[in-house]
Amino acid sequence: MQQFSYHTHTTFSDGRNTLDEMLQQAVNLGWKEIGISDHLIIHKNVKKSPFYHIFVERGVSHIYRDDFDKACEELIKNAAFFRETAAKYPIKAYLGYEVDFFTYKGWLEEFKDLIKEIDHDYLITGNHYFMSEDGEDIFDAYFYDNAETPEGLRAFETLLRRHYETIAKAVESGMFTFLAHIDYARRNHMHKFFPMIEEQKNIVHQLKKANMPCELSTKGLRRINDFFPSEPILKELISQNVPIVISDDAHYTTELGMDFDKAEAQLERLGCQNRFHLK
Repeated sequence: MQQFSYHTHTTFSDGRNTLDEMLQQAVNLGWKEIGISDHLIIHKNVKKSPFYHIFVERGVSHIYRDDFDKACEELIKNAAFFRETAAKYPIKAYLGYEVDFFTYKGWLEEFKDLIKEIDHDYLITGNHYFMSEDGEDIFDAYFYDNAETPEGLRAFETLLRRHYETIAKAVESGMFTFLAHIDYARRNHMHKFFPMIEEQKNIVHQLKKANMPCELSTKGLRRINDFFPSEPILKELISQNVPIVISDDAHYTTELGMDFDKAEAQLERLGCQNRFHLK
């Protein structure tokens, strides 16, 4: 069974345990390595989002940044703290970030400049937002709601299709180590009206083209009683020989390695032979 996770969070973002606590738990589990991938979310209008008040109420507003220069300063300090702390534990600890990919004019150039300046070992891309056509406005994909009227459904369908198109662009950028929760948007109850299978298969095509891995996330079992991705998309990933890595998306020490046995059984049943491991 896989004895590591590269998709985990600490109190530097929205995790509920400290870096020390996550590293110690990984040691307790007998793991030889772990990746910490706190959120890297920078959007110039994030604090204007209609959902920003929810982040404030949940006590995680500190992870939503609207200035690349200020974020760079924080991330440089975090990397120094990470390296110093990780050195105290008998485990290989990788420093990563889970990046939301945005499309407004200038974002990609600023992001490219940022990652040249910050210490990191890997980057995950995993989008949590819907966006306006120009990318200037963002809406949390989970909290976004709309009336189940013809007009409301059309608006949701447009946002959802754009969401999957944005994920494909993130993959095409070639800037990320692997893709997280390809169908995270299934957390929204309105997704059931628009499965978007072809849009997701296009993402699989881009992953194959880029030889970029995709995660099988057990967090879906905790959120929607199913893996991210759904079985049809996982089958497509495996048939295209896209490398797979199991993730727990752990926000608590108790979630490290959670349901990895179920994920291993799923991969074995579907005949997955290509697994990803950081080198």
